[in-house]
Amino acid sequence: MALLPYALRPRVIIRRKAIWSGLLGPSTFWKVVAVWVLGKDTIKRAVGKNPEALGTFSVATDNFVNVINAKPLTKKQQKQLGITKATIAAAAEAAVREKRPDAGIDLKM
Repeated sequence: MALLPYALRPRVIIRRKAIWSGLLGPSTFWKVVAVWVLGKDTIKRAVGKNPEALGTFSVATDNFVNVINAKPLTKKQQKQLGITKATIAAAAEAAVREKRPDAGIDLKM
């Protein structure tokens, strides 16, 4: 449970003040703050690395295994380690087959 209600959190108050006084008002200082506060997440989302879904495996009825690379590797790192989507999918499929040999596995990439 949060200690402060959403409307009273410092980040929310600063964002609200930056929008009202800066973007919708005359204050140059709050315009700079608004660009910093609102632009930081947008730039990070557009330029930064995002998790990459490698595949979904159907183990049985209503049972799925999702393979997701939480920290994407660079192309150079993937090449050095010999990692491809196919090798990761094969390893996940082998792990599922080992755990449940009778399960029907449908590989969707």
